[in-house]
Amino acid sequence: MTAPGTDKRKGKPRFQKRLSVRFGTEAKMVGGNVVEISEGGMRIESTESFPVHSVITVFVQFPRHSVRLRARVIWNGGSSESSSSRMGLALTQPEPKLKQAYGEWVAEVKKTASEAHSAGTASAAPETAAPSTKAAAAPVPPSPAPPRAPEPAGPVRRRLESRQGQSYDALLERQPEGWQLTIVQLPRQIGVGAPDFQSDCPDYASAEKALRDFVRTH
Repeated sequence: MTAPGTDKRKGKPRFQKRLSVRFGTEAKMVGGNVVEISEGGMRIESTESFPVHSVITVFVQFPRHSVRLRARVIWNGGSSESSSSRMGLALTQPEPKLKQAYGEWVAEVKKTASEAHSAGTASAAPETAAPSTKAAAAPVPPSPAPPRAPEPAGPVRRRLESRQGQSYDALLERQPEGWQLTIVQLPRQIGVGAPDFQSDCPDYASAEKALRDFVRTH
């Protein structure tokens, strides 16, 4: 289907689209196709033709109904594209039914052309990712580690009693690379004989834990 052109002689739009047509006289009716049509005339392609100035009856088959017309042959000749003949017809008088059918057909042609253009534009447009309806879940930051309790500045002496009723004297001393834990069972003084337990710990908390573990198991 092509876009409408303009009839320079009458200033009316002309549409190029093949419509079935039957035309002729009472003695002879033939078939063909309308290859161009306007409100004032048309161009017909057929295997047969009528002489110039002949007045013929034309039945044009529009998409919804057929329209009967009277027209005069104003020119005829062979088609350069095929062996068929073409004729130019001019309506002998205004035909209300043609005007209505022609108007409906023009509107349909324009609508079809507009839809085809819109479809072509949409297919040429780059595809874009559809926006997500759900926001991406933000990563949950890890819980901050609880702050460490400040370590004491000097040695810490502790007096503890185990579950078995034993008493212990514990000494936690700061060292250049951590803390040293020394435990002796009472009654006895630290420094007299070997300790019952002694361990080097990386920090004060580790020394406290080692002390609790010792008392729990003794």
